[in-house]
Amino acid sequence: MGDIVMKKFAEIVLKLRTAIVVTTVVVTLILGYFIKDLKINPDIFSYLPKNDPVVKLFDYIGEKYGGNYLAIVALETDDVFSKETIERVNQLTNEFKLVDGVSYVTSLTNILDIKKGEDGIEIGKLIDEYNLPQTDEELKKLKSYTLSKDIYRGRLVSPDSKVTLIICRLREDVNKIEVARQLKEIVKKMNLKAKVHYSGLPFQFLDLTEIILNDLKFLVPIVSLLIIISLFFSFRSLRGVLLPMVSVLISTIWTLGIMSILRVPLTVISDIIPVILVAVGTAYSIHVVSKFDEELSSGEDKIKRAQSALNEVGVPVILAGVTTIAGFISFVFGSYLTAISQFGIFSSLGILFALIISLTFTPSVLSLSSPKRKMITLSENFSKKNGVARFMDKIGEWVLTNEKAVIVCATIVVVLCFIGIPKIERRVDMLDYFRPKNPIRITEEMMQKKFGGSVPVQILVKGDIQDPSVLKQMKKIEDFLKTQDNVHNPQSVADLIEEMNDVMDEGRMIPDSRDKVSNLWFLLEGEDIMSQLVNPEKTEAVIQATLGSVDTKRGRKLIKSIDDYIKKINDPSVTFIQAGIPMIYRNLDDSIINSQIRSLIIALILVFISLVFLSHSITGGLIGLTPIVFTLMVIFGFMGFAKIPLDIATVLVGSISIGIGIDYSIHCVSRFRKEFEKSSSELEALDKTLETTGKAILINVLTVTMGFLVLVLAELVPLRRFGILVAITMVSSGIGAITLLPAIILFSKAGFIGDFSRFINGAKNV
Repeated sequence: MGDIVMKKFAEIVLKLRTAIVVTTVVVTLILGYFIKDLKINPDIFSYLPKNDPVVKLFDYIGEKYGGNYLAIVALETDDVFSKETIERVNQLTNEFKLVDGVSYVTSLTNILDIKKGEDGIEIGKLIDEYNLPQTDEELKKLKSYTLSKDIYRGRLVSPDSKVTLIICRLREDVNKIEVARQLKEIVKKMNLKAKVHYSGLPFQFLDLTEIILNDLKFLVPIVSLLIIISLFFSFRSLRGVLLPMVSVLISTIWTLGIMSILRVPLTVISDIIPVILVAVGTAYSIHVVSKFDEELSSGEDKIKRAQSALNEVGVPVILAGVTTIAGFISFVFGSYLTAISQFGIFSSLGILFALIISLTFTPSVLSLSSPKRKMITLSENFSKKNGVARFMDKIGEWVLTNEKAVIVCATIVVVLCFIGIPKIERRVDMLDYFRPKNPIRITEEMMQKKFGGSVPVQILVKGDIQDPSVLKQMKKIEDFLKTQDNVHNPQSVADLIEEMNDVMDEGRMIPDSRDKVSNLWFLLEGEDIMSQLVNPEKTEAVIQATLGSVDTKRGRKLIKSIDDYIKKINDPSVTFIQAGIPMIYRNLDDSIINSQIRSLIIALILVFISLVFLSHSITGGLIGLTPIVFTLMVIFGFMGFAKIPLDIATVLVGSISIGIGIDYSIHCVSRFRKEFEKSSSELEALDKTLETTGKAILINVLTVTMGFLVLVLAELVPLRRFGILVAITMVSSGIGAITLLPAIILFSKAGFIGDFSRFINGAKNV
């Protein structure tokens, strides 16, 4: 039935070959035009669904209190309390205020200052921007006063007075990357003598965007070049190189063009789609081109040859493509993260395009342009008893005489790797995406050391905020946060009330009287800082702090500690709700684990169904999965022993390995069944399978492995890990397909292969 359908399909394709070529070119040009509008979204927090409760709360706080995203410019000098530095800080502060998208700017030259005046409390600015300190005496006095205040020391200026911060709070509804870029441009134009550091998520997003673009520009050409070299040595023909590469190029353009039209941006995850398509998608056209040239000796015209080639390889190519798509499509149904789902959709779409193009465009081009001479084909190369073929013969003989040993060795490897699986770390930290020497990472280490970090921790407070009991509870939570590892600079409106009460010589505490609180509050009305800490109705406030790093275990421990503390507060008049980046990281981490489990299960089920369809046997489906299960154990065991964390990129490896690696099992089983039918012994069938398909697998392993190993050169750290893991996956899948799979088939005398009893007493004829 399949042969009849493919024969009819081949006739239609060849009949419409000119229209297919023209249409393909036109569609490629149109979709290629839209790629210029393709955006990049490095904001990993947006990868969670918008209806996620933690995301909704985080966004709510950002909208109500001026924004959650802080773009921090740090100036480092010998002493920030110099005339020039203060002037520059003031100038930058005023310039930053004018940038569209910046809601508030906080620096030494505009921060609120509470002092005791002649007539009571005096609320003003720490530094009068219209009367900046000029003399050494004024600067020395300013330095002494500033460093004596907890509200400034370690928050706006480092304790050693060498670094000062200008903190820009960005609105939720703006393009944070563009705002960060504008802030950088302002700083560059000033030609500052001070060393400038950029901290905070907006600047991290900006750097990630540039890194993703640079990686794509750098890696895709290298991957393409390596595959071109591999194809050339396999085919020794320009056409054998160009057609597979052109088909992949077209499918990549189509995929990225559609992403642009649908306004789906490239992410930290989906930026590997072009590399995957280049490394994997060439295989489909290779089979068509190779079979076409095998038909040259038949004497038939080029249309007949193209039709014959398409009819012969169509079903295996489709099945290989479908199983690969199955691995990628599992992310659509198995992931909670939108970015991973989008990766699954568009990588599957890209592979589908590569499959369609190889079955339509490639044979159409072949039928329109016949070669002047016969190309050296894969089958001809494989038929020669060269070193590789003899090596494959040796493998066949060894597998045949050591079936049990192969299975036992594989089992031992699986057991050893299983020991490593519990050692796998989970990590969700944007800083981990940057190399250790990246300026952003160096800056964040400086921020942790001098300011306690820049990762926001938030607690939303609901109640009567002017109630002294509520303010005291807020203060207790701040004191609790100070006791937590790596948490720094907690602040809320309670600090301001306490500071003012202290200035009034009534002690550093919250007044017991509501009237006193109201009187102090009145003096703060209209100050910028108030709208960042409390709502206008005074029914809601936010406690803010910073976290030094977002280590997954440490973050989970902090979240639990805060939740446990909040639960102990027995006051029905006030409600405390934890929010902030650690909460989002926790949800991302949970989603990664769930995505890993669900996508693996879905991918295994889909691939199993494909194998059952191929072998017409449930046993055949299970046996066909063994190299994949072996590979999964190797890859996860390696991750545990090598301390490669499970993150937003490496979570993709398992299902991708299933989708790509199963091709080897399919080709091996298909060829072995055909050779088994016409061979006089098991050895002959296995030898012919390994000399042809086995050698093809080795070439494909080499090609794909080289393609993914190029990712080691990436600037983006998760991409480097991903490349290493997929390369290991391909090698272990290939080894499993040419050793473990035949060993299990021969040992079990699998009926889906054929009748083993027809060999005399089961003789192997070795």
